[in-house]
Formats: sequence, structure tokens, C-alpha cells
Amino acid sequence: MSNYGFAIDLRKCIGCHACTIACKAEHDIPVGVNRCWVKTVEKGTFPETRRFFFPVLCNQCDEAPCAKICPTNALFKRRDGIVDLHGDSCIGCRACMVACPYDQLFIDPNTHTAEKCNFCANRVENDLLPACVSVCPTECRIFGDLDDPASEVAQIAQREAISVRKPEKGTIPKVFYIAAEESAIQPEIATRPFIYKEGQVLLRPLGSPEADPSRPGDARVDYDTPHAKPWGFDMAIYLLTKGIATGGMIVSVLLWLFETRTPLTLYIGPSISLAFLILTTGILIADLERPERFYYILTRPNFRSWMVWGAYFLTLQGILTTLWIGAGWFGWNGVLHALWIPAIISSLLTTGYTGFLFAQGLARDLWQGPHATIDLVAQAIAEGAAVLMLAGLIPSTGGGVGLPWILAGALAVHLALIGFENVLMPSPTRHHKLANAAILRGAFSRLFWGGAIGSVAIAMVIAAMAGGDQSPLAPVLAAAALLALGGTFSWEYIWVEAGQSVPLS
Repeated sequence: MSNYGFAIDLRKCIGCHACTIACKAEHDIPVGVNRCWVKTVEKGTFPETRRFFFPVLCNQCDEAPCAKICPTNALFKRRDGIVDLHGDSCIGCRACMVACPYDQLFIDPNTHTAEKCNFCANRVENDLLPACVSVCPTECRIFGDLDDPASEVAQIAQREAISVRKPEKGTIPKVFYIAAEESAIQPEIATRPFIYKEGQVLLRPLGSPEADPSRPGDARVDYDTPHAKPWGFDMAIYLLTKGIATGGMIVSVLLWLFETRTPLTLYIGPSISLAFLILTTGILIADLERPERFYYILTRPNFRSWMVWGAYFLTLQGILTTLWIGAGWFGWNGVLHALWIPAIISSLLTTGYTGFLFAQGLARDLWQGPHATIDLVAQAIAEGAAVLMLAGLIPSTGGGVGLPWILAGALAVHLALIGFENVLMPSPTRHHKLANAAILRGAFSRLFWGGAIGSVAIAMVIAAMAGGDQSPLAPVLAAAALLALGGTFSWEYIWVEAGQSVPLS
């Protein structure tokens, strides 16, 4: 069985873009998106300048992160090593786009499903070379079977000084570059100008390196394609609504355990949680490019994807929350005693799975590490406590003694985590450093210091000073609850956006 790979001799590439055009013609790729393209990087100052061409295409990874995160098995690795895609199984969740460290997947605007290079599998199956190889005028692209020692690409992989893109990601890419310029193969090095696309001026990526006027000869991207941001504001809304849903349930159960058995903890708080859980599910479905296929997550599941596990956790959370509401309404204490442990576990799973899902977004260094999952739990408890505090202002709810303490404690944990990770600790990678710089000093700095830090700190202090009883300071605590919700949402928005602000190719 074959194991196909690519070698690209950059000493021969002349930047003619014949590969891009051939690919578009072969696969009917719409305007504005590309399976492959050629990036251009310039270095030096006139008249001592150099231009480097860097062809970009799918790396057909042995350990393909896009196939691992795809919830419906739409992405899969063939027996010949090519990573291909079943368009009729794709739901357009864009998870594959956040997983690919090489920025090689996109949404086809015609089909609203994912698309990518597949080494022209349709041609390879008929003993033809990929379209980009056939048209290359300098024959800088070499294609063949890496497991065949007689093939040219296998010999190049063995004898030449080759480079691959982002080897530290552990994906085992199968596209090898000869004589790669460091500033071209590492997208975090070269500065980037504004991008022009179809009459529009697009801002450069917010987390890209900034030009230093004292070093005008530094590497800079001269030509590139616009890069889509897979997840946006809707993902931040999802984090907030799910946090309220799961945190509200956790806080209701905790208060019930400590003998605060009021309508707020028995059925009002859980009803609020259920409403936000339904809203969360609706947001997830509406955010899909193909929302009519949402049920594929359950009928065609890829159990390696945390998105699949999240769907099951959300379903379980809905069932347990509904049972708690019914038991609380009818006063079935025995049922409540049987439910409280499963309800806590389910809430933690429904909250925490998102941290693992974002960590499967291998392309984004800001999202890696266990601290994100712990922080999501802390934020959820804070958001749940804040909403219950607002609901507790209504006299008929019976209130909840201890809510300010829970809010203050959760916010303290949240502040400690983001302060340690983003302010005190040095960044482990260049990618993480650029994203963090955008948070602390760049485009997101005002929202971070004023909203994510300032609002949360004020809310925490007010809640801590109020102690366990919220009734005497109801208006002030209501303001604290709103500040807490605004502050945690600010961080959720920053985390999503800044994580995707660094260029990948």
C-alpha cells in the first residue's frame, strides 16, 4: 500500500501561481478560497532585497488533528495516507479549521462544508500526478510514494536537508521543503501588511508580528491569501450561556446541600439553568454552516472528538436538570438525594469538555493546557452564582444564603488563573507570546484590563464584603453580579478571539 508525500524544491519555485490556478480548475474551487497557494516573503532594503516564494498546501499528516476533532468522521485518512473528506457528512462546525496548525482547511461558500487539498486523489487513483505537479514549469514539486525507496520523493526525504512546517506539533507532516527560508516557513516571524481582497481592505491579523521602524529590512509578507477566523463572537456567547447553565445548576445543588432549600434552589435556579442550556444548544446548532445536519453528531459520531462527547454531556445535563426541577417542585426529597451527585458530575463534565475541545484546536497555542478547563469551571460557577443572585432579588424565590461568598470565591480563582497564565508566566512558544501580547498590550488590552480584570476584581471585592447574606445590600450586589457577568464574558470573548489572532501560514 502506498504512502504518498510531497517534496518542494524552493530553489526552483518562481512564484508563477500555476499550481494555484490548476488546483482551482481541477476542483472547481470558488473565488476567495484556495486549496493551495504561494506565499511571498521579502527581506532587505532597496537595492539589496530578496524575495522568497513558499507554496502552501495540506500536509496530509500521519497524525491528522483535523480528522481527530471532526465530530462526524467527515475527515478521514485513506489507506494510501491521503487525508480526505466526505462532504456529505460535514456539518460545517469549522472545528477542523481550528485544529489544523497549517491553515489548510476552509469552508466552501457554495456547499457550506469544509474543503481541503487531498493530493488530487481523483487523479492519483487513475495513475495521474496531482494537478499542481503536472503544471509546474520548473518541476519544483515532486510527488510519490514515501514507502517506495526507489521513488524520487523517498530519496529526497532520506538524503536532502529538508524542513517541514511546525514539527513541534507532532502531526508528522508529509510535505517536505528544500532550502526553506526561516521567515517563510515560520509564519510568526514575518510582519504583515494590510490585506486586499475583492475591493475590501482587511486588517492584518491582530496577533501578527509588528514592524520595527528601526529595522526596515526585516522579513515581511508581500503576498498571501486572507485567512478565515473559524470561531467568533457566537462562540463567546456559547461559553457564557453554557457557563450560566452549568454553573447555575452547580450552585443550586451546593446551596441545597447546605440546607438552603428554597424555591430558588429547588426549581427556580435549575429552571434558569435549563433555559440557558436550551439556548446554548440552539446557539451551537445555529452556528453550524449546515445546521440541518446537526444530528449527524449523534448518528455518525467520532468518539475521538470532544465535540461528540459534549453533545452527549449536554443531553445528559438536560435530563438531570429536568428531573431536579420536577423533584424540587413536587417535594420528592428522596429523588433529590439520589440526583445531587450525578447533577454535579454532569455539570462539571458539560462545563469542562469545552476546555478539552479547545485544546484539540492544536493550531492555537493560547488554548493549550489544563488551566483552561479549570478556569471554565470557575467562570461557570461565578456566572451561575451571579444569575442566581439576580433572581434572588425577587422575594418569592426565597434567596440563597452564601451566594456572595460563592461568587467571590469563584472570581478569585478565575482572576488567579488568568493572572498567572497570561501576566506572570513567560509564554512557552512564539505563537503564544504573540497572542498574549495582543491581550496585554495590543488590540484586546483595554477590554482585558478594564473588563476581564477590572470589572471582575470590583465584583469580587463587593461580593466578599457582603459575606453570606445578600438581602441588606441587594442593589449593590445586583451591580456586582452584572459586573461579574460582564467581566467573565469579556475574558471569554478575548480568549476566543486572541487565540485565533496569530497567523498560521
